[in-house]
Amino acid sequence: MSIMEMSHRGKEFDAAIKKAEADLRALLAVPDTHEVLFLQGGATTQFAAAPLNLCASSSDPADFPVDVSRFGLIYAGAQKNVGPSGVTIAIVRKDLVGSAQPITPVMLDYKTHADNASLYNTPPCFAIYICGLVFEDLLAQGGLAEVEKKNQHKAGILYDTIDASGGYFICPVDKPVRSLMNVPFTLAKGADLEKQFIAEAAKEGMLQLKGHRSVGGVRASIYNAMPLSGVEKLVAFMKDFQARNP
Repeated sequence: MSIMEMSHRGKEFDAAIKKAEADLRALLAVPDTHEVLFLQGGATTQFAAAPLNLCASSSDPADFPVDVSRFGLIYAGAQKNVGPSGVTIAIVRKDLVGSAQPITPVMLDYKTHADNASLYNTPPCFAIYICGLVFEDLLAQGGLAEVEKKNQHKAGILYDTIDASGGYFICPVDKPVRSLMNVPFTLAKGADLEKQFIAEAAKEGMLQLKGHRSVGGVRASIYNAMPLSGVEKLVAFMKDFQARNP
């Protein structure tokens, strides 16, 4: 029987969610002053819950160390770096729990979930289980300090290739604020060549390179799960593409 078939009230899932919380606490050094909540509704729901109850961290909840004690609230959609879509993680300082406005719906009140160990209603069991496996793997890699080093190396290779292309590839983001997770760039020769670049990359097994709908261009998402070999393959393709399409 898989985790997807088990009761969320059963001892098996109870053990899974408790281990996921314990590993996340170890990974982020979450102090005892903070609650760890596994919620639903994504970051969009937290846009409403946060002001009703009182650091958005949606794109990078587990790619570099953070001093949790400095924050009253941290929330993150799991689907970026932690697990499959369907679960949202909120880390809330305990003294902020229980002060929700009277109009706050039950499911948006952090106290509802803190008082019930994230089990007030049926949680996204499978998503939480996978998050627990990811936390375990990140700890086995040496924790977030080691993961950050790997991410810096991966991103550095890609940014260096863009910056060394002589303006063929252009990253529109200033160097001090460039992301380690999402690397956007454009091709100086325009949208038609970008479409060709994305199409040819897809034929080589490199998918989802189309840029965000709000900015266009190309976007390479290189989250924790992306191996160094994947970035190296993209870099080699970029250099070859430039040589073939000067």
